[in-house]
Amino acid sequence: RKSNMEEVQDELMHRLTLGRSANKKFAVPARSTSLPSVNITYDSSPDEVKAWLQLKGFSSVTITSLGVLTGAQLFSLNKEELKTVCPDDGARVFSQVTVQKAALEVGSASPLTKPDNTEPANPAS
Repeated sequence: RKSNMEEVQDELMHRLTLGRSANKKFAVPARSTSLPSVNITYDSSPDEVKAWLQLKGFSSVTITSLGVLTGAQLFSLNKEELKTVCPDDGARVFSQVTVQKAALEVGSASPLTKPDNTEPANPAS
């Protein structure tokens, strides 16, 4: 027969094991649909750029400094220029701008379409 101490240890191990297996069941949070998805493009106005910077959680200094630019102007800045204007957020702004540019490239890439064969490619003369 087990001693009282062994029973306590067994109970403790049992509870710890149950706790560990319960903790492994992670709930994957669903993407929030309550937050608006704001993207910027080359055609974005300064107000749209400012809203995008705010949504991304940049500092008020960064929002004030870069929120006067159009999308095209913001997209034209390189990492070093952004770090000069916004020492704390410059690298992160550059990263987020790069993501926006990539999204635009993917979005503008049209699927391959069948060419219109109404006229021959090499017309016979």
